[in-house]
Amino acid sequence: MGAFIAKMLLPTVSSLVFLPAASVAAKRGFHMEAMVYFFTMFFTAIYHACDGPGLSILCFMKYEILEYFTVYGTALSMWVTLIALGDFEEPKRSTITMFGVLTIAVRTYQDRYGYGIYSGPIGSAVFIITVKWLQQMKVTRAVYPDKAVYTQQVGPGCCFGALALMLRFYFEEWDYAYVHSFYHLSLAVSFVLLLPKRNRYAGTGQNAAKLSCFTLCCCTMSPGSVKEKKDKQKKSPSRTVWTVPTEKPWIRGCSTPTLPLYNPPPSTPVKGTSISKLKEMNGWK
Repeated sequence: MGAFIAKMLLPTVSSLVFLPAASVAAKRGFHMEAMVYFFTMFFTAIYHACDGPGLSILCFMKYEILEYFTVYGTALSMWVTLIALGDFEEPKRSTITMFGVLTIAVRTYQDRYGYGIYSGPIGSAVFIITVKWLQQMKVTRAVYPDKAVYTQQVGPGCCFGALALMLRFYFEEWDYAYVHSFYHLSLAVSFVLLLPKRNRYAGTGQNAAKLSCFTLCCCTMSPGSVKEKKDKQKKSPSRTVWTVPTEKPWIRGCSTPTLPLYNPPPSTPVKGTSISKLKEMNGWK
């Protein structure tokens, strides 16, 4: 009986392998990919827990909804991993990623049991990456990227990904618990291998992007970033329609420079007028 229960819980436990993949992605600077992996792990674990004995209390959503988000998260994880491998620049990267997010959501809602739910994102991503890399090879007239990327990342990652899809669609009838658990493991390993070693758009040093609880939950900068910002010299506020610079009237009266008083030259002395009278008329002493 204990072996049967352990076998039923094996798909739920094996879905936790996406957590190390999310940790590796976050350490390499791929925070968006890490959040997608965590999303996939969460709904996959809850989905398989509903099938397990005595864990139906964890089903806080309908079974069909959990199944939808499980398949959607898996397909989306494949998409964002391959787009990260392509090393696209902004705004191409965000545009292509959002295109996949929207189209995969529609495709998953239409049919989440066929091959197209995974072959569509994979085929589209491979086509986009191939076009981009061929253009780079044409410009540099050399192999792009380095040969080490093909031998250490692309080759092993594709092998584990192909193994995962074969286990998912062709060998689950043998023994669902064990085969599906190896499917989770192979898929997580392929994500780790295909993901580049470093996200060159995440920044370095003080400008490096950091993933923290403040960033995820509060949508604010981490305390370290806030401290660094306070240490910097404050910039003078710019004048906009919302901020009109005001000046105190008594300060303005004192600080405004005034022109020197102009004293007109003495008028031409009139014949018959004494010198003392002229001084008195012009205010001279």
